Amino acid sequence: MSETNYIPGICNINPAEIKKRQFVGHLGLSASIAFIAMVLVGNLDWYVRLFIFFPTFVAATGYLQAKNKFCVGYAGAGKHHADDGAVEAVTTSESLQADKRKAQTINLQSILVGVLIAALFTIVPFAL
Repeated sequence: MSETNYIPGICNINPAEIKKRQFVGHLGLSASIAFIAMVLVGNLDWYVRLFIFFPTFVAATGYLQAKNKFCVGYAGAGKHHADDGAVEAVTTSESLQADKRKAQTINLQSILVGVLIAALFTIVPFAL
């Protein structure tokens, strides 16, 4: 039996996959900065500021997945790509449950980041 880097609920992606999640985090952060600039330059209404939730959620999801070496998409599909080979199925119900709990944690953390930033960006007045 070959050795695997997959650890249920802890690590389900390899270094190449981690870099992809970091890139998604960078894209989300870039989109967030662009959105903030657009809102401030355009002096847009307060409720438009709430939409900062979406790019900050993407950024948080990407960065949290990279930090945790864990992909929520793979967990939801019952798979992992912790090794250099092909994507593999997670075979035990205990492992599937551990992965789903970790995915839920990352999703909730990302939602919290998006909500907090949206609330702050909407409430705090900005003067240029």
